[in-house]
Order: sequence, then structure tokens, then C-alpha cells
Amino acid sequence: MENSSEFNTGSLFSLAMRWRWHLIAIIAISGLAATIFSSSAFIEPKFKSTAILYPVNIVPYSNESATEQLLQIFQSADVKAKIIAKFDLANHYGLAGDSKESNASLMLEYNDNVQISKTEYESVNIDILDKDPVKACAMVNALIDETNMKLRNLQRGKSQEMLKLYAGQLAIKKREIDSLESEISKLRTDNKLIDVAFQTREVTRAVINQKSGEAEIMAQNIQQKGAELTSLNLRLEAALHYYNKQKDAFDDITGDLQKELTYTNVVTKPFVAETKSYPIRWLIVLLSMVASLFLGFTVISLVESKKKNSRQSL
Repeated sequence: MENSSEFNTGSLFSLAMRWRWHLIAIIAISGLAATIFSSSAFIEPKFKSTAILYPVNIVPYSNESATEQLLQIFQSADVKAKIIAKFDLANHYGLAGDSKESNASLMLEYNDNVQISKTEYESVNIDILDKDPVKACAMVNALIDETNMKLRNLQRGKSQEMLKLYAGQLAIKKREIDSLESEISKLRTDNKLIDVAFQTREVTRAVINQKSGEAEIMAQNIQQKGAELTSLNLRLEAALHYYNKQKDAFDDITGDLQKELTYTNVVTKPFVAETKSYPIRWLIVLLSMVASLFLGFTVISLVESKKKNSRQSL
């Protein structure tokens, strides 16, 4: 089996030695070509700016984590549109136009250059590539600002809805309180009932001392209207407690609306890169040389195999 193997280690080494100058030339030419074609004259270099941040002040929906929700806001269509408009990326990328193809190409280019992902530590990583290192850094900061603004608007919209709901509940409860206070006031005035418990004790004392007359009238008023007055007072107390509780919630939401909350805690701030991140020339050159070496071996092996078959056929 070993003798019949054409491409064992020994034969490969022997083949490489026989064709070594050709292989060296192939590797050198491919390396030189890769060096030239990976230069800025052919591939526009890009610089990367990076930020790492954690979500704060975000109340997650359903089963989504705060990080997942923040990630969706970063990747939302309106945030992308604002970044594209703010930095005039259509012209910057050379893809200006109103056609569907132009818009699709613009979004593809944006998605290639703007990478946003969740890390294993539940943080969000932002990488932005651009031919202008200053613009790449500015885009990261703008993306964070626009996301904060969108989250603030979403939160304020939700707070406005809650504020309207609480305002309606407070108005209803205030009318109930006013109505109860009016009923209580009328009941007290018409029946001379100020403090049912105190007046009951006084009436009892007057009856015991055989002071009838006014005491009997008061006893009759207490008997007829005392329970009603007590019930109204209890209802008023409950209504006031509910009103004050709702008013506290209303005031908390009003205070939140006046706050300028941020929703991202940046732990790694973006900076202007001094060296390019794309293309990685040494990797391009290395892969080109390896590929050319493999291709060269393949071609040489085919040539050698053809020669061998020719000799055997003679």
C-alpha cells in the first residue's frame, strides 16, 4: 500500500524539492500580489470604534431581559434612520439614490459596518467601522444618544398614559369625596349631629338625670340618623385614603417626567482609532500564500501524474 501511494510524505517532499524554485516563485508572486491588492489603493482601510455598556433604568417586557430590550432599540429602524440621516451615510458610502436598490444597498452597508451584539456578561457591545476614524467614534456616541432618546420618549409616553389614567381616577374620587362631605354636612346641620359618639354619651347622661326635652329629641336624631352619619364618615375616610394613595402615585409619575434619565451605563467609552482594523493585510497575505502553495502542489501533482501515465503508456 505504501509503495502504491503517490502522495505520501516522501513523495511530497521529493516533489517539492524538484519543483522548489517554481513553488518559491508562486509563493513570492502570490505574496507580492496580495500585498499590493490589499493596500489602500485597492481596498479602502477602515477604522473601528468600540463601546461596551449595560442597561439601566429599563423595565423589561414579558420574558425579555433589559439587555435584550436595549439591543432591540439599538437595532430599531428609526434609530438606524436617524444615524444615517445625521451622518449623511448615503453620500458617505457612495450609495445616494431614491430607488429601492439604493436603499437596500445602504442598509446592507450600514449593517456591515455597524455591529451590535449581546455579550456573555449581559452587556451590549457596539463596533462601528468607517474609513474616517473620527466619524466612527462619533457614530458610536450618536448611536448611544439616539437610543437613550428613544427609550426616554418611550418611557415618557408610557408615563403620560399612566398620568392620564391616574388623573381620571383622582377626578372621579374627588367628586365622590365632595358628594360625601356635602351629605355629611347636611346631615349634621339638619339633625344637629356633630359627634355621634360624644352626643350619645351626653344624651344617655341626660336621660339618666331625667332631663328629657331636648335630650329626647337628640336621642331620636341619633337613633334615626346616627348610623347613616357613621357610615358616611367611614366611606369618606376610605375615599380619602384611596385618593391620597393615588395622588402619591400621580406625583411620582409627574416627577419622573421631569427627569432626564439615561438608560445606558457605558463601561468602555469609544475612542478615535489610530490604526486601521480592516483589511488585515498580514492575514490576507498569509492566506494567499497558503492557497497558492496548495494550488501549486495540485497543479504540479497533476503534471507529474500526467508525465508518469505518458511514460507507462509507451
